[in-house]
Amino acid sequence: MGYESKTAWSVVEGNTSPFLDWMPAVSSTSAAGKKLLQRTMFGLVPSFIQRRIRPLATNQQRLHRTSYLDGLRGVASFVVFMGHYTEENLGWYTEAYGLHEDGATSSPLQLPIIRVLYSARPMVHIFFIISGYVLAYKPLMQTHSQQYSALAHTLSSSIFRRALRLFLPSLITLFFMAVAVYSGLSDARYAPQFPRLSSQLQHWWLSCWDLSVVVWLNGIEPFIPAYNPALWTIPVEFTQSLLLFAVLLGLSRCIVNVRLLLLAGIVAFCFYSGQLYSVEFLGGMFIAEISLLNDRSPSPTSSPTLPKYSLYDENEKPKCGKSIKKTAMQAFCVASLVCGLFIASWTNNYPEEVWGIQFLNAHPPKPYEGQRVWFCLGAFQIVLACTQLQYLKDIFNTPIAQYLGNISYALYLTHNLCLRALEPRVAPRIERWFGKTTSTGRHLNWVFGLVIYLPIIIWVADVFWRVVDTPSVKFAKWLESKCIAEVEKMP
Repeated sequence: MGYESKTAWSVVEGNTSPFLDWMPAVSSTSAAGKKLLQRTMFGLVPSFIQRRIRPLATNQQRLHRTSYLDGLRGVASFVVFMGHYTEENLGWYTEAYGLHEDGATSSPLQLPIIRVLYSARPMVHIFFIISGYVLAYKPLMQTHSQQYSALAHTLSSSIFRRALRLFLPSLITLFFMAVAVYSGLSDARYAPQFPRLSSQLQHWWLSCWDLSVVVWLNGIEPFIPAYNPALWTIPVEFTQSLLLFAVLLGLSRCIVNVRLLLLAGIVAFCFYSGQLYSVEFLGGMFIAEISLLNDRSPSPTSSPTLPKYSLYDENEKPKCGKSIKKTAMQAFCVASLVCGLFIASWTNNYPEEVWGIQFLNAHPPKPYEGQRVWFCLGAFQIVLACTQLQYLKDIFNTPIAQYLGNISYALYLTHNLCLRALEPRVAPRIERWFGKTTSTGRHLNWVFGLVIYLPIIIWVADVFWRVVDTPSVKFAKWLESKCIAEVEKMP
């Protein structure tokens, strides 16, 4: 892993050298075994602890212009875990505050906006918008600079690597879950347990095939993958990414105003034809375009025809008017954020009994029904607010949010594996200790479950990120480098 053995060994040796002193120092095989053991032990330590032990072992992460979106994605992934944990252990908290309490008073955690902490369903829509934004950001920068050759290279590389980036870690996760089901470590809620390992692995392979071919459905029909239902988003991510790349290429030579107009028309067409996931990816591209126009600064490579879309005109006078416009825009963004968070507080059941939500649930725009379209619109409000409010960017640029952003994909893929293995063994004991018949007992159940599950889930996600996720990205780049043809430079 590129770590210096001497420094790492000195850390481990302080506590474990009495156990390892029996190894013959003169044996080269033994020395190799020690080195392998020390690297394995150090590699299993979470990355944030590794950085504290050996600050030079890993490079400090540098923030870039869109780092806050990585932090937002990390927080959203954490909320997905919190939602699955809460739904399966304390279903009462998924109900509205003051309703269907089943013998115990409601929790403050059930209040609107606060309950976003474990509202998993809206987070997927935030994922898709962020994906559209991030995937489009670099190609749009190259488009603005009229670097069309570089743009073609970027899109070609992104298309080549996209399937490996999404599916390789997913299939490895399914493999681990299949082995866990076969061994009895995980329950068989989402996949059958077979008496022979070969049969279990055959079922795993068929599940991988189903996950791959479902991309042709384009998210139109519901698909629940075996072993890990959360992976239903992976085929959607893949198909919508390809659509996004096609739109980026097709509109790349348009002038900015025309591109924005055509993109808005495509988004509207997708919306009224019922393709919400396409709306979210292409809407993310639209937000990225506007953000680039807001943030751009004059440079020799900038396109001279680019208009500047800002909150106010820098040459406008007096300054008081400029400040009022900026304040009004910020107030609008704050109101949009609150509205988006309120929509994200949508209860799992009985939305027709919740103030505000009952009106939205009864009046979705055609051709939609229920909550999904409102989750989409609420996600746009949240992401837009994050792109405009600096204090939100600062929050998502904090080390904790950035760390969650690093492990976000790994956390999303592995949290169900951990919950399936831990809950049957831990949840009954916690329930015996505190019970679930009183409000206090339910709160203690929720808190103590998190105290036990969360460190394990974060640790597994951290190791998976470094051992599977990051190497998958590197493998995709390596494979691309071996497959692409060298382009000769023009004289």
